[in-house]
Amino acid sequence: MSFYFAEKPFDQFGKILIEDVHINIELGEHVAMIGDNGVGKSTLLNALHSKYATQSYLMKQDLTQVLDLTAMDYIIKIFPEVATLKAQIVIDYDKISDYIALNGYEIEQKIITTAKRFNISEQDLDKPIRLLSGGQQTSVALIRAFISEKPLIILDEPTNHLDQAMLDNLILEMNQLKQTIIYVSHHRGFINQTASHIYEITEKSSRKFQGNYDQFNTIKQLEFRAQKNAYDKQQREIKALEDSIKRVNEWHASAKATTSVRDPKQQKRLSKLAKKAKVKNAQLTHKLNEKQFTMPDEEDRNFHFNDEQSIRNRALVKLEDVAISIDQQVIYKKANFEIKKDEHILLTGPNGSGKSLLIALIRQQLIPDEGTVYVTPSLKIAYFDQQNNNLIYTHSPLDMVMSIKEMTRSHAQTILASFGFDNVKIQQPIRTLSMGEKSRLQFVLLFFSNANLLILDEPTNYFDISTQDLILNMLNQFKGQVFIVTHDSYLQKHFDATHWVVKNKQLLNVTMNSEQKINTQNTLELLDDFKDIDENGHYETDD
Repeated sequence: MSFYFAEKPFDQFGKILIEDVHINIELGEHVAMIGDNGVGKSTLLNALHSKYATQSYLMKQDLTQVLDLTAMDYIIKIFPEVATLKAQIVIDYDKISDYIALNGYEIEQKIITTAKRFNISEQDLDKPIRLLSGGQQTSVALIRAFISEKPLIILDEPTNHLDQAMLDNLILEMNQLKQTIIYVSHHRGFINQTASHIYEITEKSSRKFQGNYDQFNTIKQLEFRAQKNAYDKQQREIKALEDSIKRVNEWHASAKATTSVRDPKQQKRLSKLAKKAKVKNAQLTHKLNEKQFTMPDEEDRNFHFNDEQSIRNRALVKLEDVAISIDQQVIYKKANFEIKKDEHILLTGPNGSGKSLLIALIRQQLIPDEGTVYVTPSLKIAYFDQQNNNLIYTHSPLDMVMSIKEMTRSHAQTILASFGFDNVKIQQPIRTLSMGEKSRLQFVLLFFSNANLLILDEPTNYFDISTQDLILNMLNQFKGQVFIVTHDSYLQKHFDATHWVVKNKQLLNVTMNSEQKINTQNTLELLDDFKDIDENGHYETDD
């Protein structure tokens, strides 16, 4: 059995999203759908689900309507009759026989078994969804999708809020499923490990590729080079013909000016030059009438953060023997951490381990129960919040950018357009924007922050791949320091940073092993200190 969807054009509410859509997915394929934000991928998933309503399950990311349900009750509602009987059993024990007849207990056990593979315990399943972490809520939504027993499972950004352990569980589960899966994701590492095929969605069309993301990317690069070579070759040939015509025309004009009308030989030579010019013109016309190769699209967005004032202190941030508990739960115990000048930081760890709490400590929004947190007084911090809580939802994107000192309207519009905001979007209230659009707006604000330290909490969750590459390029060119919390394996691999991990209520530097620390730490400190000694031999402080 295959799942087929075609529409030309593909539109929504009178707006054309994609000129020509042609989707054909064979039974058992695991297909990743990729494309720029706003191109219509999620809308396309909904259309596919509508066409195969009885054969497909569309995973819902937003669980705000079911927060008071327990995870078990939410999952089992995928089987309405079983869910109804489960609720009735509480007040009418006679319904137990009906519940058994519908395999209710077997379904519950299947849910429990599947949940355990996602590290969701029976106790977690009995909790209201609102008490679960973001990663656990995503896992519950995934469990419901996989339990549905539908032949087609449709997932929209299934990796959001998952830590590395959760992501590994999802990859393992998906690779064992025999059902057909189509999903939207911008997580290249995840696509590499789960996709049998790729559908590239653009404003023009949909196109299918066999293989994972790396294989798709290799093909796209080869196609780009081939198209670029063909275009360059055609332009060289046209230029050569134009130069040849120019030379022949110049010879003809020069010969005509000096040729006597009474000299047959000179007239014959002049006639040959005229014929040659005519032939060259015909060749150029023929070349121009051939299939014209177009210049392939090339990513030309290239921004860098505004220059920031240099900080002279060697240690920008330092935590010493920090202990802190939240709701009587110990998060950190005697934890030590530092961000040094000229050093980027990558922080990883399971959900709930204290990564966001560390950010709050650095931003001095929390005071530790014990220990000290030192932040260089003149350090200017700009923060990317994965929940977008630092945006003013009643304002428009243009309002927020125009509030920046010395900002002009034309400059604001140019930058917003470069980050994917059209003339309509820049005027809309921020509350109406998608998560991806809100995240892009945060980066526009970071762009103008003049910060010394960028703190980024899961910055790539809602970005398409081209925007991820733009941001990665901006970060690699940033002259200050960057502190990133991320589960994105691609970002981790391509961003040069010291790797810290939260483990056993401690913060551990896993880039430098203990032997290297012993042998080199004192020397490095001396070298760093030497750089900040002035011409009088005094160490420059920032206090």
